Amino acid sequence: MKNVLYIFVIIIGIAAALVVSVLWVDFFLRIFIVPTENPVNVLVLGLDKDISGTRRTDVILVASLDLKTKKMMMSSIPRDLIVDGKKINAFYQTEGIEEFKKRIENLTGLDIKRYVIVDYDIFKFLGDELGPIEVFVDRPMHYVDSAQNLEIDFSPGYYKMKGKELLAYLRFRKTAEGDIGRLDKQRVIIEKLAQKALSKNVFSLTELYKEIRQRTEFNIEIGEIVYIFSKIKTDFSIESVSFPFYIGQDGNLYIEESKMDAYKDSFATRSKKIEEKYRYYVINNSENRSYAMVSRIEEVFKSNGYSPNKIFYEGVDVDFKKNTALILRKNDDLKTYVEQMISKIGTVTPWDILFVEDRLDYITKYLAVIGELTKTGRQVIFPIDFIIILKEDLI
Repeated sequence: MKNVLYIFVIIIGIAAALVVSVLWVDFFLRIFIVPTENPVNVLVLGLDKDISGTRRTDVILVASLDLKTKKMMMSSIPRDLIVDGKKINAFYQTEGIEEFKKRIENLTGLDIKRYVIVDYDIFKFLGDELGPIEVFVDRPMHYVDSAQNLEIDFSPGYYKMKGKELLAYLRFRKTAEGDIGRLDKQRVIIEKLAQKALSKNVFSLTELYKEIRQRTEFNIEIGEIVYIFSKIKTDFSIESVSFPFYIGQDGNLYIEESKMDAYKDSFATRSKKIEEKYRYYVINNSENRSYAMVSRIEEVFKSNGYSPNKIFYEGVDVDFKKNTALILRKNDDLKTYVEQMISKIGTVTPWDILFVEDRLDYITKYLAVIGELTKTGRQVIFPIDFIIILKEDLI
């Protein structure tokens, strides 16, 4: 989801580097002759393979970029969302890009003039050209789809991935929340690809841009891309807005109409109006495993407005010196949420609050925790946003 957005970011970065070469004429022409609207609203689509004549959108992403504030509001729309009796990703095949764009405008309240369409195979190309990329796999990933010649087989741990492996990793969605759980892990990978692309010299970038251009479809002129980059090259920020949906009794995803006004208002005001929902677990790793401690943990979280997906009272055989929050997604909003939670539930002693993949010693601890939980048959549902390990009593 964000992965296709960052293809757009890669294109912008490459275009900026190419300003010093043969494209400088087009750059100046577009600045002075073809002004770019503000905000720039872009529909980004990632397409899956053509299977039996069907070509559906694997990713539907909306990005609204304010060139003055240098802030992008972005939102992923679930591809399996039911609209007019069908999954929304089916409409691209039957209606084409212009009609499909109107449907997305109706859902978001945005006037969308721009689009970027990306075939997923581009990530195999980028992985081979720019890899290997270091990837931290935080969960078991096992899936086979013979129709798409897709085989995914990763155990938790660190990998150095190139084209085929990287594409498989990015496409994995067999989790409790399907496509909804893929955003941030893919963003990190594409950021790494972008960094490697932009470290190349101008001649390598020229060839890379030509290949990307052949593998994507978009209605944004290269001069406009460079102009956009010139406006946001410093202090650029991205804020994600969750699309409001609920899971019906039939297992399908439906629009949560009561929250749609707040959703649209997030774009209009450029301020998120919908609270993010996170999946997290609490593990009582203290010496006190009494019933009183069990009741106390439940009450402290509940009284402060928090509802962990599960609390494991029997602990795990992994050594933690103090209360610890293991954050599984590189996301500043998520870290702020965890810090606010901890400040409310409180403890006598300080906490360790960290992104797991930034600390090799804690990667080992995290993998041991997951191993402990899964080998004993205790139910753990991925994706996990963070894990709370309690070593000391709560205040």
